[in-house]
Amino acid sequence: MIQHNDVVRESFTTQAQAFAANPCVTDEERIRRLVAAARLTGSERVLDIATGPGYIAEALAATAREVVGVDLTEAMLAIGRERTKERGVSNVSFRAADAENLPFENGAFDVVVCRLALHHLLKPLDVLREMARVSRAGGTVLVEDNYASEHPERAAFQDRWEILRDPSHVRTLALSELLQLFRDVGLETDSVTTADDLTPEVERWLATTETPPERATEIRRLLEEDRLQDLSGTRPFHDATGRLYFHARTAILAGHKVS
Repeated sequence: MIQHNDVVRESFTTQAQAFAANPCVTDEERIRRLVAAARLTGSERVLDIATGPGYIAEALAATAREVVGVDLTEAMLAIGRERTKERGVSNVSFRAADAENLPFENGAFDVVVCRLALHHLLKPLDVLREMARVSRAGGTVLVEDNYASEHPERAAFQDRWEILRDPSHVRTLALSELLQLFRDVGLETDSVTTADDLTPEVERWLATTETPPERATEIRRLLEEDRLQDLSGTRPFHDATGRLYFHARTAILAGHKVS
């Protein structure tokens, strides 16, 4: 696990500035969609796991009483700290932490959120268990992540080019697996919403992680094969100018801790 954490830190240190500027991450409508699912009233203490550059933490702080954002990568946390300081957001704090071993007491938070991170984790079940542990009884646990095909061979094809692009990628889970994680850690699933409006432009997507040329060439080949043969369910396509995109399907799962 320590080795994989090092891979994650290296990957997101390299891409920190580009990631923080990526429209897929900064899109205000997508941020509002996730924050709305938290159904905040203004009194909550919120934990944002794998906060990255802190956009979700900052958006949650507009309504919540207090937000704590945690991440493995100091380069990401530095971006969040600088931006919230510049904007005068005083009810957000950031700290380095491992999602598998959160440095908080049982039931310390009313809402626990994790956005677009589970596919980077070796043990997503352990992370969901930690999220449930630090949530109070009846508290909200909210996860947004990419989801893969329910057919293992199609999901594996997607992971093949995802890992080539970013070695910190582990595996994109199917929607049924995400639901099972919620069940297995004692969460009651209250709502599930899916979307396929996240469509990364492949060249920018590759540039974000500074993918080496030989890997980038192979990824383009695999995506073109996928476009022609429908091998993953991500439905790659060309726009009118010939640029290549794909559908990064996402799901938001909202649940609560039943005991």
